[in-house]
Amino acid sequence: MSIASEDDILSLVSRFFPADHPLLLLGRGDDCAVLRRSGPLAVTTDVFAEDAHFRRRYFTPFDIGFKAVAVNVSDVGASGAKPSGLSIGLTLTGNEDEAWLSGFCEGMKALCDEFSLALSGGDLARSALLNICVTAWGELPESLPRGLRRGAAREGDVIFLVGEAGLARLGLTLLEQASDAEEIAAVKSAWPHACASHLRPRPLAREGMAVARFALERGVEDRIGLMDVSDGLARDLPRLLASRRSGLGAEITLHNDDIPPEVRRHAEKNGLSAAAFAFEGGEDYALAGTCPEKLWPALARELSAPCLAIGQARRGTITLNGSRPASSGFDHFSHQKEAPAS
Repeated sequence: MSIASEDDILSLVSRFFPADHPLLLLGRGDDCAVLRRSGPLAVTTDVFAEDAHFRRRYFTPFDIGFKAVAVNVSDVGASGAKPSGLSIGLTLTGNEDEAWLSGFCEGMKALCDEFSLALSGGDLARSALLNICVTAWGELPESLPRGLRRGAAREGDVIFLVGEAGLARLGLTLLEQASDAEEIAAVKSAWPHACASHLRPRPLAREGMAVARFALERGVEDRIGLMDVSDGLARDLPRLLASRRSGLGAEITLHNDDIPPEVRRHAEKNGLSAAAFAFEGGEDYALAGTCPEKLWPALARELSAPCLAIGQARRGTITLNGSRPASSGFDHFSHQKEAPAS
């Protein structure tokens, strides 16, 4: 099939995503879709922009489609909601052919199938750069109408991490340094976990839902906080703790064994602190949370992904292994940042 018009693109999308879905009262094809819902909805939007979040020279079309969905599913899961569906706004450059669009749709479909997501519709436009804007939603239990949130911590609470930190930053760093296709292939071969974490992050939505179930079962939904780690622990922990409002900081401890082997290997090779590298890195889409200390052992047993307690909330600043971190992490609008990044 040749791509000559917007209708051709929409027809290709329909090959991958049916217009009908149990969660849609009215699917794609009209001015609006109509959602079927059984309770409160958690809604999130993420922009995934070429040369800000990804580069085509080392992201495949499948990677781009997969990650555009993954970052949104991660947000929905961090609220404790069950991911349900999404809509997509897409600006194409006009240079994407059927093979490219098919690969992109296959990447999206991989996660849509995994989580049984409905694609309700979206919008298409032409632009100089490829940009994807996804709005996703998920269903919350009636008894948790506001979801899991940031800012629930109190002094003494455990700060925990579900998933791993530092791998995606390492993947980004190494892929940015690769100058051609041969070097990119070599990096992907030598550092497979780091590259996969950057190119195809696995959203921990089921773990977020497990945290929500635990909070409801124990009646502590206002005492457990959760968020996804997209900008790195250094940047996201103050958000999790609502530090500006609460005055809370944290004593964070990352032992060598807590850090992924590829991150340790890179740090040793380059004379870096593995703990600092992992703490400052972003785009891991792990989950960071807080809970009362006495509840942590029971909560940890409910989680299937790797999880560990990394510190305690306290008054004052955030320290890492006893010292103030050298960096406050990634910020899109700061003058010191690695690019592209989330």
